[in-house]
Amino acid sequence: MIEDQKGKILTALAESIDISDANYQAAESKYHSLGEWLSDQSKSKIARYKPHVFPQGSFRLGTATKPWKRDDYDLDLVCKLQEGITATTHTQADLKQMVGADLETYRNERKMQQKLEEKHRCWRLKSEERLKFHLDTVPCIRHTDSVWKAIQQRMIQAGMSNLLAQDLAQLAVAITDDRHPLYRRISEDWQISNPEGYARWFESRMRLADSLLKARALQANVARVDDLPAYRWKTPLQMAIQILKRHRDVMFEKAPERKPISIIITTLAAVAYRGEFELLDALEQILSSMSVGTSRPRVPNPVNPVEDFADRWGTQEGRQLRLEDNFIVWLEKAKSDIYKVTSITDRSSLQDHATKLFGVTLGDAVLTSIIGSGPRVSSSPAVHVIRDAPKPWCR
Repeated sequence: MIEDQKGKILTALAESIDISDANYQAAESKYHSLGEWLSDQSKSKIARYKPHVFPQGSFRLGTATKPWKRDDYDLDLVCKLQEGITATTHTQADLKQMVGADLETYRNERKMQQKLEEKHRCWRLKSEERLKFHLDTVPCIRHTDSVWKAIQQRMIQAGMSNLLAQDLAQLAVAITDDRHPLYRRISEDWQISNPEGYARWFESRMRLADSLLKARALQANVARVDDLPAYRWKTPLQMAIQILKRHRDVMFEKAPERKPISIIITTLAAVAYRGEFELLDALEQILSSMSVGTSRPRVPNPVNPVEDFADRWGTQEGRQLRLEDNFIVWLEKAKSDIYKVTSITDRSSLQDHATKLFGVTLGDAVLTSIIGSGPRVSSSPAVHVIRDAPKPWCR
């Protein structure tokens, strides 16, 4: 099969999984509305602390996918209080309850029927409009200068440039977690997180395809790609991650608690990416290079390298769920299935495999653009496993 047809198949899968710009904009409207309300001193008690609400996770990275076998989107948010609160003036419990109280008032004012739900680190609001969202909001404050400096040194030691490490370290925040032993006590020992730093690191990986991003900016009639939200960058890295996440969801449909988590897939894919311009090339590079370390941290957080995204693998629960084994099995199956689906040359088989492996239905026009209108039939392709993979840079 010609490479162009393989690329068309993968692009069709990615576009079927991707969410529309309108739905991204609906998500933006949600968190902008919440942020504006929390900043209104006539309504919000935390307004005097200059709250800043911003997205994290897949909506921030431009890797969100359509809900599969459910009808709600997970919108992960951060609520950072920028002034007047530090770890020496308030406990984690204080901060979390302050934010929670305002979220409850917001829920009542907006007549949201579902109750505010407390999670270990965040508060969950459920929006029941045309587009349903789970808004998981993590309260946080800026972290200390000493933590910033320590994180910066760790990133430099892991191979990051001094300038990028400095910029990203200063975005680290201290978050609430009710499992923390000092949750109810005044202490500077708070859980470290850096969602915006991670997003900027992810963008640095996408920027390896510099000329592609310049073309995106030109198409959008903007001076530079930074003037576009990440979901409009549409890089092969983002599309590859969307395909891999959906493949995982389908594979673990009956046991979602056992599936590899998105942050591991996203991180390993971004580390493996080398700036390929074509989706086919990007997926081949990612799948051949995606691997985990043999010692801890197995999957280091690139913006805090002592943190291990795979830390649950070694716990009793993780061993019972076989999380590490499941990751390895999933990765090999992803290699096999992506090779399989890109080797198909007849419409019926392509539709069947797209549905079975990725949970999508390709329209007639899409199938025609890929295969043509003829009834060409192919034999089942041999399973291809990529071997002798180069190691990701972080290892």
